[in-house]
Amino acid sequence: MWRTLNIGFGLCVTQSRVRLCLRTIDQQGVLNRSRRVLRRRVYYNRGPNYLIHVDGYDKLKPYGIAIHGAIDGYSRKLLWLVASPSNNNPRYVGYWYLNWIKERKMLPRVVRSDAGTENVIMRDLQRSLRHNQNDEMSGQNSFLVGRSVANKRIERLWGTLKTSFIQF
Repeated sequence: MWRTLNIGFGLCVTQSRVRLCLRTIDQQGVLNRSRRVLRRRVYYNRGPNYLIHVDGYDKLKPYGIAIHGAIDGYSRKLLWLVASPSNNNPRYVGYWYLNWIKERKMLPRVVRSDAGTENVIMRDLQRSLRHNQNDEMSGQNSFLVGRSVANKRIERLWGTLKTSFIQF
């Protein structure tokens, strides 16, 4: 908070003053942080095939292996996991996405991904295929973009891969 006030807003505030203000404004939050008791975020998903999480795993790229995967946010079912020379090519990602749709004969309501350029074809496919649907998640709303660390389900899969299977 001190850094945000000083650098972000150009205010000249001491750290002790910021601590005092925070203690006055948010007593419970300061108490929880001092006890190291943080409230976990709640993940909500309406059901299977509602929201899928898509991401690439780049840790093995120095060895010529790029992994790309998708996971169902509700059931945590692995939808696809593909190893290839590149997961940055939008054509590859779009191809894997279309193959999954053809195989399942079903379209997810929402796809969640990071803001990488490898997802642009998949984004356009998802938005165009859901364009004529009559629900709140049709068209532009059918593809969510955000930080990779907020893509919890697929990031958890990468953590499991790293601890259980992948050794350098």
